[in-house]
Amino acid sequence: MLDAEARALLDLMDAATKGGRPRLETLPHAVGRKAVDKMSEDGEAEPPEVAEATDGGFAGPASEIRFRRYKPLGVKAGPLPTLIYYHGGGFVIGNIETHDSTCRRLANKSRCQVISIDYRLAPEHPFPAPTDDGLAAFRHIRDNAQKFGVDAARLAVGGDSAGGAMAAVVCQACRDAGEVGPAFQMLIYPATDSSKESGSRKSFMEGYFLSKPLMDWFWEAYVPEGTDLADLRLSPLLATDFKGLPPAFVLTAGFDPLRDEGRAYADKLIDAGIKTTYVNYPGTIHGFFSMTRFLQEGLKANDEAAAVLGAHFETFIDT
Repeated sequence: MLDAEARALLDLMDAATKGGRPRLETLPHAVGRKAVDKMSEDGEAEPPEVAEATDGGFAGPASEIRFRRYKPLGVKAGPLPTLIYYHGGGFVIGNIETHDSTCRRLANKSRCQVISIDYRLAPEHPFPAPTDDGLAAFRHIRDNAQKFGVDAARLAVGGDSAGGAMAAVVCQACRDAGEVGPAFQMLIYPATDSSKESGSRKSFMEGYFLSKPLMDWFWEAYVPEGTDLADLRLSPLLATDFKGLPPAFVLTAGFDPLRDEGRAYADKLIDAGIKTTYVNYPGTIHGFFSMTRFLQEGLKANDEAAAVLGAHFETFIDT
């Protein structure tokens, strides 16, 4: 059953559409991005205070990659366990600001530093540009750990939706290249299989925020015609080997079109012997992890993800 808060939020969105607000998928991508990013910022809970929040940038594959570092309250000086976070938004919308409150809360609750990455977006920069930036960001921070105040042995990746998919891709890419990869992955309702429609994609294609028309709008901008949908950067679930990947936290939402592929990814990790915590929030919708002004389940999920990350890195013991 859909939670009362989620139902109320969906009704509010429906009323706004009936009142004349255009659906995102009817707008040009640049116009829709500007409008939705502002709504996303407003949809987060008030940003909590952190010890320090610093903006910066470094050279990426084609242009500068911007980032924001969040140092949590109450931790000792020195290198910190760190989560590199990739925001959601279908590789088309979203930025550092839309996930500012979420990253602040994750930092404080996990007692880990969080570095939020502002990767390139489609349609200006279609596939694989965003994932290229995501992988480049991980490598740069890993290779310059001291500069970023990072404990190199405790460096994680994570993100929601498109960002969750990116985190999974980074883990696979590093393993397959034989290089040092993340020590942990936090996958929040990740998109893991673009090659086919799962049962949940069919069941929740309309009326639960992330609709099929909206997913098609993202897809049209992100994926050039003729792209192989079995490319693991689009469909990491299709990998033939899940061994050697880092421990994981995988979260899904009960009324989310991406629910089944997120669960399937967790199952693949578990079957490969990877230590994996899987949790489903049954009564809520895609996007709830950052809709924390409206959905208490989002705050609970933030705290649970942070707790699992902190427990993995033992931050509640040594900081």
